[in-house]
Amino acid sequence: MPSYDYRCNNCGRTFALFFKSIKDYDPAAAQTCPHCQSTDVARRIKKVAIPKQGRDLTHLSSGEMLNVFNSGDSKEVGKMFQQVTDTTGVDAGSTYNEATQRLLKGESMDSVEKDLSSRPGASTGDSD
Repeated sequence: MPSYDYRCNNCGRTFALFFKSIKDYDPAAAQTCPHCQSTDVARRIKKVAIPKQGRDLTHLSSGEMLNVFNSGDSKEVGKMFQQVTDTTGVDAGSTYNEATQRLLKGESMDSVEKDLSSRPGASTGDSD
């Protein structure tokens, strides 16, 4: 059910109007303020989604991947990990997934590595 936000130019209040479908909404029709019954209303835009240009990290050479690691940007490393698993469809294990999520949140790579390597079974290469 689509909703459209308005501001009344007469009383200054904001309100939303709901329609059963997009077809039911007529932008040329006069909308009425439910508070003062004025038709002097203006449509408001609350949120605008602008797609952010993303960097495709899945096709990097090994040297370029190393540059991402050496950049020290944990979020960028997390994005690379995420894109690689999303592209390959391979379940890399819970430890890898946890590391990816922590990096995406901005936790330092050193902190994540230190914490995960101190867990039992970490030295055996266990992925779970």
